[in-house]
Amino acid sequence: MFKALRHGILAAVAAALVSAGMTTTVNAVEIQGAGSTFVAPVMLKKWIPHFMASHPNIKVDYQPIGSGGGINGLINKTINFCGSDAAMTNSQISAAGGHVLHMPEVAGPEVMSYNLPMIHKPLVMNGKLIADIYLGKVTHWNSPEIQALNPGVTLPNLRILVAHRSDGSGTTYIFTGYLCKVSHQWKTQVGQSTSVQWPVGRGGKGNPGVAALIDKTVGGIGYLEYAYAIIGHFPTATLINKDGFKIRPSIPAVIAAQKAVVADLPADFRLPIINPTGRNAYPISGFTYLIIDRDLGYMSKAKAKATVEFIHWVLTKGQKYAKSMQYIKLGSVMRKKVLAELSKVTWKGQPLN
Repeated sequence: MFKALRHGILAAVAAALVSAGMTTTVNAVEIQGAGSTFVAPVMLKKWIPHFMASHPNIKVDYQPIGSGGGINGLINKTINFCGSDAAMTNSQISAAGGHVLHMPEVAGPEVMSYNLPMIHKPLVMNGKLIADIYLGKVTHWNSPEIQALNPGVTLPNLRILVAHRSDGSGTTYIFTGYLCKVSHQWKTQVGQSTSVQWPVGRGGKGNPGVAALIDKTVGGIGYLEYAYAIIGHFPTATLINKDGFKIRPSIPAVIAAQKAVVADLPADFRLPIINPTGRNAYPISGFTYLIIDRDLGYMSKAKAKATVEFIHWVLTKGQKYAKSMQYIKLGSVMRKKVLAELSKVTWKGQPLN
């Protein structure tokens, strides 16, 4: 399974590099982004190649090093834009200079994937069970807690081998935020962050690293961004949502979750989509953000203009590529709000024009 995933990601990188070489001019402005692996499939396979094909004067490079690495790059001013599935904390925003813009680009679900080739139907899990697995309290696949949610399924007497992210990750931020919502013990003992002290399990770098751990370990389980599970042909669990309904990960289920929380959208867009109410709402999903400084004076004006031009393209023309890559594009109301924020970007205190 992981071979297909690895091939897909490597092919994406190769396609981006080929596109850069074939379509950019010698004197092209180069901009650098880094961060989220959650968004890497659509970023590398669709957005960057298509953008550069229509903008030969701009070269875009994106390194999927994890949301934590992207945020550090933005704070240290070593990149032009950050990709992150975790909104920056107030202390991180202060470290970055006090003024950043969070611009949701797409949304997507996180899934519980597992390696049990002897099971031929999706397993059912709820939040308490997932938290107890990651707390090390449920240790075997035939445990009563799993059997109770899956009557009639013959579960193997295998040890559950937990996989998690080893790097600072927005995917982890969303996942641990969900565990905080469904488990008081997790909230008080571990908490929510891009990087936590895991009670059990092995770490893999990026979504590909977690996918590799699951793939090579019968009995393995881990949390993945949905596109990686689809590319790698991993089975995914059916989750019981906050209102007690069994929900499969899907685009409509995340749209339902997004609608449940968007009415409470804060002015800075820092809003998780975890454990919402609603019959059809999937419980673990989130926005992935493009984050930039409100004032781009730390880079050349040409790079500042190119950065804004790329982000504007992603938020408009680039949205049509979301569905084919298993993401949810922004709704029209959300997109208008985000574009209005983007228009506030300045360069050394002056309007960027």
